[in-house]
Amino acid sequence: MDKTTLLKAEPKLAKLFINSRKQNRVANAYLLYGSRNAPLKETAIYLAKSLSCEQDLLACDNCPSCKRFNNGIRPDFHLIDGEQNTIKKDDVKSLEAAFSLSALEKNHRLTYVINRIENITEEASNSLLKFLEEPKEGQVAFLTTYNIQKVLPTIRSRSLEIRVDPVSPKDFYESLLEKDFVLEKGEHKHLSITEAFVLSRFYSNIDEVEQLLKDGFFETGFLAAEEFLNDLVVDYKKACFTLLKSTQQIKDAQCYNWLYLTINEIFTLTLLNDESDNPFQEIIRSLNGHRNAIRDGQKIISEALALKQINLNQTLVIARLAKAINEEY
Repeated sequence: MDKTTLLKAEPKLAKLFINSRKQNRVANAYLLYGSRNAPLKETAIYLAKSLSCEQDLLACDNCPSCKRFNNGIRPDFHLIDGEQNTIKKDDVKSLEAAFSLSALEKNHRLTYVINRIENITEEASNSLLKFLEEPKEGQVAFLTTYNIQKVLPTIRSRSLEIRVDPVSPKDFYESLLEKDFVLEKGEHKHLSITEAFVLSRFYSNIDEVEQLLKDGFFETGFLAAEEFLNDLVVDYKKACFTLLKSTQQIKDAQCYNWLYLTINEIFTLTLLNDESDNPFQEIIRSLNGHRNAIRDGQKIISEALALKQINLNQTLVIARLAKAINEEY
């Protein structure tokens, strides 16, 4: 995220933030929310950097302060990332310890970002509430979520809620197709059109996608989902068998996560009657004739995604999904 991108993609947010700085009325806490491909984390970090910029109201990326921040020298900034792991009480305690003193750099504010605040434990949220209620002078929080309904009302009431929109998903999709990703051991990968499409629905940052691909979880889960969706168009019984077979091949919870996310995204587009041009268009048109099965299947997948932090019996989830589709087709 940079100044030009923010002004172009998020003009309302940029105007609000600039005016708040001009009037010296920056909120103690901002809650940024939006769809899965909205650049929430990037926007939050950029706004935090802006508060210490020495030349402009939005980070210029040229002044000494911005350059130090970009180089990872951030003594007055703290990040808690709940993207992959649950946010626990110890995470909040480390934040409190880091901010126990005043800002270390002159004219800087103490700023912190908690990414995916919806993934916080109850114990951690209680600690965070105290921190939000009694901030140090000049301290600013940026919280992000893809599901604002899951954020505790007590946290929402103490934050200024701002929607962040995706930054041109079509452009990002094309960028993903053009990118030569370098994986572990120097291996290279070019995304298929279906892989790029799905990832563009959840990400807006090339570096994050590259890191995801290095882990290998996405490819395993995605390929299982794609095989299931292709079979579902031809023979639903074969599709259910394919789905059940995946439980013998997939061992990691993150792989299951991408299996569910991919299927859920295509099911959602089907139920929305999405006619936009995408590589799953033929599948979506075929599934449209079985909306009850798709609706029931999506409900089961949504429940599994909501409980992804818990050690689910994945075989049972897959069996329920296969049964729901089999009964409705």
